[in-house]
Amino acid sequence: MNKVKFLVAALLGVLFVACSEEENLSQTGKTGFLVSLAEDVKVESRSTPEELGEPVASQFNLKITNQVTGSELYNGSYTNKLIPASAGTYAIEATHGENQLLAVDAPYYKGTAEAELADGESKTVNVKCKVANALASVVFSDGGALKFEDQFSKCELNVLVAGDSALIDGVKSAYYRAGSTPTFEFRGILKDGGEEVVQTLTDDKFSDPATFAAGAHCVITLKIGAVEPGVKIEITKVEVKEVTVSETIPMEWLPKPKVTAEGFTDNTLSMYETETPTAKFNFNLSSALQELKFTLNLADETYQSLNKTYTLSELSEEDRTALTNAGIILPVIGFKEASLDFTGLTAKLTGSTTGEVLSNVITLDEVKANNRTLEGEQVYTIQTSAPEFNLVVYPGNTWTRQFTANSQVTHGNVSVISKGLTYEYRTVDGEWTSSLDSIITELTPKTAYKVRGKYGDHYTEEVEVTTYPVIELENGGLEGGTITKGNDSNGSQYGAVYSWSGWCTLNELTCDDTHAFIWGNTAFNSRSGTRPATAREGSNGSASAWIMTMGYGYGGTSGPEIITPSELFLGTLTNVNHSEDTATKNYGIVHKSRPTGLRFYYKYTPYNGDSSDIYIQLKGINGEILGSASLNETSSVSSFKEITLDIDYVDEYKELEPETLVIVFKSGFNSDVKDYETWSLMGSNSAEPSHRGSELYIDDVELVYDK
Repeated sequence: MNKVKFLVAALLGVLFVACSEEENLSQTGKTGFLVSLAEDVKVESRSTPEELGEPVASQFNLKITNQVTGSELYNGSYTNKLIPASAGTYAIEATHGENQLLAVDAPYYKGTAEAELADGESKTVNVKCKVANALASVVFSDGGALKFEDQFSKCELNVLVAGDSALIDGVKSAYYRAGSTPTFEFRGILKDGGEEVVQTLTDDKFSDPATFAAGAHCVITLKIGAVEPGVKIEITKVEVKEVTVSETIPMEWLPKPKVTAEGFTDNTLSMYETETPTAKFNFNLSSALQELKFTLNLADETYQSLNKTYTLSELSEEDRTALTNAGIILPVIGFKEASLDFTGLTAKLTGSTTGEVLSNVITLDEVKANNRTLEGEQVYTIQTSAPEFNLVVYPGNTWTRQFTANSQVTHGNVSVISKGLTYEYRTVDGEWTSSLDSIITELTPKTAYKVRGKYGDHYTEEVEVTTYPVIELENGGLEGGTITKGNDSNGSQYGAVYSWSGWCTLNELTCDDTHAFIWGNTAFNSRSGTRPATAREGSNGSASAWIMTMGYGYGGTSGPEIITPSELFLGTLTNVNHSEDTATKNYGIVHKSRPTGLRFYYKYTPYNGDSSDIYIQLKGINGEILGSASLNETSSVSSFKEITLDIDYVDEYKELEPETLVIVFKSGFNSDVKDYETWSLMGSNSAEPSHRGSELYIDDVELVYDK
C-alpha cells in the first residue's frame, strides 16, 4: 500500500482541533487530505510579524506536488476543505507574501510538510509555518548620558542589500531575503547646524550567517558614545531572535495594492489604428478588491461620451453596459484576482484624419484592498495614430484595359486594413468611381487614370497610372512576300530572296550570290528557306509563310554543305557573310505594351524527330525577359490549326516596363549536316530548295490583349 507525503508552507490564525479534523475526515468517506496551518516560534519585537499580526489562512497559496511524477495536484488559495488525491507520495508547500530582496514591513511566510497517502485513506496534515525571510530592527537607546532626541532631529538605520536600501526609524523593520549579507549605516540630522551624520556600523555578529538566516530577527541597539570632536554612534548589543506571529493579522498589515500596466512603457502605449495591442491593468492584491475608481478622457470622438469618473461599487447598469460595449472589461469587487482590461477598446480606437496623434487618457484614481489604497493618481495614455498605408501600381500589373492597385501597409494591422480597404479611380479630369476589388477593369487603352485607397476615413495619396496601348503587329497576315533580289529560274546565279514587310528571314544568308556563277548548278541549293505559300482556308489574306529546314552552299544537287532551320522573326539580319556562311540575327522590335498572348495558325511536318521552335518574349530595357510563351510541336499537323500562346509574365520584373517584343517562328532544331542524304530531294528544275527537312507553315499572326 502506497503512502503519500505532503510538504506545505502556510500560516493559520486558528488551529484545527485534532478531534474535529478526524470527525470531518470520517464524514467525507473520500481519499484525500485536509491541510491545517500552524504557527512555529513566537517572539516580541518592533514591527515584527507578531506586531503586524497573523495573516489570514485564506491569503496563503497552497501547492501540492506528486514527488514521483513531479505533477501538481493543487496550486491555488489555501482551503480547509478536502483535496482529493490518489495514493502516492506528495510534497506540500504554503506561502504568503513576496520573498523580496529588501523591503520594509514585508514578511514572507513559508511552511513545508510531506505525507504519504494510501489507497482509500484520508489524512490531516498539519503544517507549521514561520517567517522565511530575515529582518532587522533598530533601537535608539536613551539609557546613556546623551539622548538621541536631544542631539538629532532625525535618526534612521539604513539597511543595504545588493545595491538596494531601506531606511527604518525604530518602529518599522527591514526585511531581506534569507542568506543575504546586509550592511548597516546610521543616518542622523544634528539639531545643531543641521549637519548629516553617516556612520557605517560593524559587529562580529554581522559576519555570522545565522544572523541573517530565515526567521532570524537582528535587533541592533545603538547609543551615542561621544559628541566631541564628532558624534560617534556605538552598538550597545546585537540580538538575534526567531520570529513568527500569534494573533490574527489586521487587514491593514497586508501590502498596499500594486498596479502592473501591461502593454505600456513609461505609462504610455503608442499604437496605430487597426492594431490590437494589450492594454491591461493588473492589480496585485493581498486580499479581495474593495473599490476601484478611474477616470476616462478619451480623444477618440466615437468614445468621448464615456469621459467621466467611474466608481466600481456605484456603477449604474447604463454605465456598465456602455463600458462593456466599448470593449472595456471591468474587475469584480470581492475577488482577489482583478484587472481592468482596455484591450478590446484598443481594437476600436481610431486615428485622426488630419495627422495628429490622439491621446486617450486613463487615470486610476483609487485601487483599494485590505483597507489600504494605492497612493496617488496613476495616469496612463493610449496614443493613437492613423494607419499608414499607400498604393503602388506596377508596370507588370498594368494592361491595356485594367490595372491592379497593390496596397502597402507601413503601420497598422496588415490583415485588417487589407480586408477593409476599398479603391477609387478616375480619369485625370473625371469623377471618382468606387471599387471593392483592387483589380480595376473595363478601362480604356492608352488612358491616364488616378487611383487611391480608402480605409475608414483615411485615404492614400493618389497614384497616376496609364493603361498600355493596343499595338497590332505589322502584316500579321503575312501578305506580300515578294522577291527583292535574284530569281528562282534554273541555272541562275542565285535563288530569289523573298521578303515580307514587318518581318525578317534568313533568306539573304541562304541565297548565295557567288557560288552558282562558279559551279553552275549550285543555284539549286542557293534558295530562300522561307517562301510564300497558299493561305489557309478561311483566311482573309491570300498567302501564308512556308518555313523549312534546308541545305545550301557548295555541292550542287549532290547534297547540302550547310543545313539551316529557316526562321521568320521580328527584327533584322545584319553582317551577312557568304564566304563564311554567317550572319547576325537581331531579334526584337520596339514594343511598349503588354499583350496577354500570341494567336496564330500553323501546320507542321517534323523531319527525323525534329520539333518546331516557336516563341514570344517581352523584354525590359536591359534585356530582362519579362514574359514569354513557346510552342515546340513534335507531331505532324497536316492542316492549319489555331493556337493561342498565353504569355507568362515574371513577377520578379513587375517594376519594369516592356521595351522589346520578340517573335520567332523556326522550322526546327536539327542542323546536323550528316543527315543530308536522307533528306527529301526535289527535282533539279524546281525553284524550291533541292534538300529540305522539317516544314512549318504560319498564317494570320496576331497579338492578344485580353486585359
